[in-house]
Amino acid sequence: MTLRERSIEASTPLADGASVGVIGAGPAGTFFALHLLELLRERGRTAQITLIDRKTFASSGPSGCNMCAGAIGPAMVAKLRGLSILLDETVIRRIADGYEIHGSGVSVTVRSPERGEIYTVFRGGGPVAPSRKTKSFDQHLLDTAVSRGAGFLHERVEHIVRTPSGFRLGLSGGKERDFEFLVGAFGVNTSISRKLDIGYAPPRTWHTVQAEIPADNDFIERRLRNRIHIIPATSKAIRFLAITPKDDFLTLTGIGEHVKIGELERERERNRVLGGLLPEGANVLCHCHPQVPVGVARNPYSDRIAIVGDAFISRYLKNGIESSHDTARTLAEAVVTYGISADALRDHFYRPCIGRFRYDNVWGRMLFGIYESVLRKGHLSDAYLRSVSAGEASGRTAQAHILWSVFAGDAPYREIAGEAFSPRSIVELSRNFLGGR
Repeated sequence: MTLRERSIEASTPLADGASVGVIGAGPAGTFFALHLLELLRERGRTAQITLIDRKTFASSGPSGCNMCAGAIGPAMVAKLRGLSILLDETVIRRIADGYEIHGSGVSVTVRSPERGEIYTVFRGGGPVAPSRKTKSFDQHLLDTAVSRGAGFLHERVEHIVRTPSGFRLGLSGGKERDFEFLVGAFGVNTSISRKLDIGYAPPRTWHTVQAEIPADNDFIERRLRNRIHIIPATSKAIRFLAITPKDDFLTLTGIGEHVKIGELERERERNRVLGGLLPEGANVLCHCHPQVPVGVARNPYSDRIAIVGDAFISRYLKNGIESSHDTARTLAEAVVTYGISADALRDHFYRPCIGRFRYDNVWGRMLFGIYESVLRKGHLSDAYLRSVSAGEASGRTAQAHILWSVFAGDAPYREIAGEAFSPRSIVELSRNFLGGR
């Protein structure tokens, strides 16, 4: 390529009225469409944005589900408000009263320092057809994007071909659509990435398990106290267990490198702490084995194409929805301000996202490893959690704030680590231990 050709490619703008295709209409895709529409409107420009997905997120059971525990913390709620997206009683399934972190015999509740609310939502229509008018979180975002000017095609993408002016998508039924810019928002739980010919390779993932268990309102309010519960596992295959209450259901999540439903069922039988937090004799109504990214994708961009959401990069074990929002917003800003060439996408999309997530996730792995190790060790876990409670009772709240930050994900991991290993925090922890025994 000559210097002149490189210069032309490096300055490729998104033309006014350009056709933009977004493969995937979950949060990453809809957030991109919403941000792009807003940024273009501010500049007096337009684009024809089409979201494409084989799901509608309205159906109950597996066909409409996006395989996620569905907890939305205060930071993400604020970002939704920034997009003028409000969640109402049709979308919110519960308002959780903080996180309850369990040891072998002691637990401690941690809440948002700003008393922000944690919303729990279904990503699809729910395990069974709802008895009242409800809407999934993903469907709410999709409906909002369509109401603001995006199009939606309920189609399966069969093939992707590069053209001189962009990309051509082959859809079910032999239909084809051409786009000048293409966004991959298809997540890591799909085979669409194999249809790309840009050198893309998805991030390394863990295979986790989600199970939906019925529970009545009295049990959720009386026994679980409307909280999200984090429980140490007895099996080495499972790193953490989480219970997220929604309506008359509990989402039980097993997190590990390769967790199967059988291991989760065995954990229910032998884990005394977990057993006490689930309704006796309740059966699993449905389950899935979603992949969770723990790495970063290779080559998530090329000329006139970029990959957003967890198919590119995500916060380590936390905040997948918020990570989708942040990568989508970064891409929209890059496209509107700098263009759609490979150089523009590298400098103003890829590198900023890598700078935000990749190295921060190194701290995340360390922090989760430390807390997993502590919470698994019976007497040590109980002594630590007692010390946190003792600290809160005496006005020393640093340890509780650190626990909240780790499990709610409301701060960068490097900031949490800085707080956890600060002299002030270590002194407070020592005092708490001495006072909490």
